[in-house]
Amino acid sequence: MSRILVIDDDAGVRESMERMLHMAGYTVQSAATGEEGFDLARGGVFDVILSDMRMPGMSGLDVLRKLRDVRVDAAFIIMTGFGTVDSAVESMKLGALDFVQKPFFRDELLMRVRSAADRRQLARQVALLERHIQHTGSLESLVGESKAMLRAKELIARAASASGTVLITGETGTGKELAARAIHAGSARAGKPFVALNCAALTESLLENELFGHTRGAFTGAAAARAGLIEHAAGGTMFLDEIGTMPNTLQAKLLRTLEFGEVRRIGENESRVVDVRFLAATNIDLKQAVDRGEFRSDLFYRLNVHRVHLPPLRERDGDVRLLIDHFLGRYGGGRVTACSQPVWDALLAFDYPGNVRQLQHIIQRAVAIAQGPVLETGDVSEEVLAPRASPPPAEGTVAAARERAERDMIVATLARHQGEISSAARELQVSRTTMWRLMKKHGIGETKV
Repeated sequence: MSRILVIDDDAGVRESMERMLHMAGYTVQSAATGEEGFDLARGGVFDVILSDMRMPGMSGLDVLRKLRDVRVDAAFIIMTGFGTVDSAVESMKLGALDFVQKPFFRDELLMRVRSAADRRQLARQVALLERHIQHTGSLESLVGESKAMLRAKELIARAASASGTVLITGETGTGKELAARAIHAGSARAGKPFVALNCAALTESLLENELFGHTRGAFTGAAAARAGLIEHAAGGTMFLDEIGTMPNTLQAKLLRTLEFGEVRRIGENESRVVDVRFLAATNIDLKQAVDRGEFRSDLFYRLNVHRVHLPPLRERDGDVRLLIDHFLGRYGGGRVTACSQPVWDALLAFDYPGNVRQLQHIIQRAVAIAQGPVLETGDVSEEVLAPRASPPPAEGTVAAARERAERDMIVATLARHQGEISSAARELQVSRTTMWRLMKKHGIGETKV
């Protein structure tokens, strides 16, 4: 639904245009002066601005000129009962999209508004597509063919085709924002904005301001009204990363937005209707946070309409090799294309506590310093080549007994499968990567793969 701002000092004209545009399906706000209209336009998100040319104080051309200076993204239509060729040319030079003479016929004005709104939406879609080229949001961006990852992709596809909020869970570095972008790209809102915000990166007051915006004079330094990110996501998707860190007072305010589809800017008495789909992500157990009183139970259940869990890399059997090839292709630029066998062995045996993001940074760094087309051990960090081993548990303790039992079980399982690691890993219900790590931990030599 397009948003329209009408600026006219004639109350009768304003009321007539508001009624007509509302009936045509638009969301409409109005202003009685150029100054008020400028503040609304700079602080809001509008597709089309209709402004009278001659008004006391700031004229329509003055409003247009100032909005151009602050780069407000809206189509501007000048209206006047004193139209001349010179004034039309001047308004077009300043960036107006159209020029309408009063009195005008209802159908003619609606046609011009519809055309301006369509052009504004098209321009925004082009900008969105350009951003999507840089930050692809398709399922193909989630590399992996393991059973755990295929299940996650299935959940992402289901969430994309449905409506309602989505809670994305997983450890740090598992790709939660990529999943959110894939849900947005596969949804009916794909052509609308995708707005992301990390809740942990801001203080409570800044987070509230970023999300909900403020009205003029709401606090010291608020010289002009400002729309929040939720309003900027109108028609599209709002992604709240690390939602578990959101302060309790803001949780209550967000809950109202989720339940009633409205936002209230800081310092404003009236609420604004918004059409936004919310996705949230967390690396903590929100249910436990609810039990501890650190997260609102009503907000948790409101967010948890659809759940997508991204598995850690240690549970994605076979995906490490695919991801290494993927990142070599992305960062190698055709210059670095492969890994030496010692590097492969080290990369496959590493447990990646930082998950996919850590693997990505390891390959990116290695490619940057590589001297040839093949990554050698000198290109990879010591952390990967020689992971720090935990000290062995003291003899006679439960931990030591557990370690011996684990080693004996691995040796016996390998023996039953004639040393075939893949078969032994399947029996033990662990990934092949985890099996390698356990063998390395216990000093068990590799035989067959």
